[in-house]
Amino acid sequence: MDAETLEFLDSLVREGTEVEAGIRVPTERRLAEVSGMSRARVRERLSGLQMLGMLKKVQGSGNVLVAPSFDGGSGNVFELMLRAGMVTVSQIAEAREMLEVAIAPRMVERVTDQQIHELEDLVYAMVDASANRDFAGGLEADHAFHIALFEILGNPIMSYVAGGMNRALHDLLLERRRVVISKEIAANGGEVPEMFASDSVHFEITRPLGSRTRAAVAAALAERF
Repeated sequence: MDAETLEFLDSLVREGTEVEAGIRVPTERRLAEVSGMSRARVRERLSGLQMLGMLKKVQGSGNVLVAPSFDGGSGNVFELMLRAGMVTVSQIAEAREMLEVAIAPRMVERVTDQQIHELEDLVYAMVDASANRDFAGGLEADHAFHIALFEILGNPIMSYVAGGMNRALHDLLLERRRVVISKEIAANGGEVPEMFASDSVHFEITRPLGSRTRAAVAAALAERF
């Protein structure tokens, strides 16, 4: 961000009011007064923050400055980078893989039994979706599983980046899931297996998490890809 944008953010915080959702920002008129910008320029800056997921309209509060989440911000950034030809899908996929393997030691240190149970529930959600050939539903559970791994760290930056990568990779991962499941059905004589290997492999991650075994978690994550 340039100096003007950073100063604009400072003015939002200084002039804003804390609410439950974040910081309610002043009116465009007030922001123009304190920043010295025209109202058109203020609107442009607010739109940019909204695109990044840092500004949301909250009922009863107006425009609120919030901590960005992947569903409202970073996904757009990665998608824009893809469209601009700055990165490739394979590069994003590789980065996600490297991140997941790298965080294995911290996950083992911080994971709770409750989080492990929640991860297992997401695997069963994948299993149910796959059994019904619900590729989109299975991918949604798969996405939630991998985001939950990063949320174990309790670091919003990691969750933000990982979520954005998943969002940018959505079409690739959906097609990959469809192809893999179709192949498993074909290999099973056209019948839906009791559990797809592409889903059950996630238990190879939750089990070593339960036993707090760092090397096994890292190996399972690497094998997953």
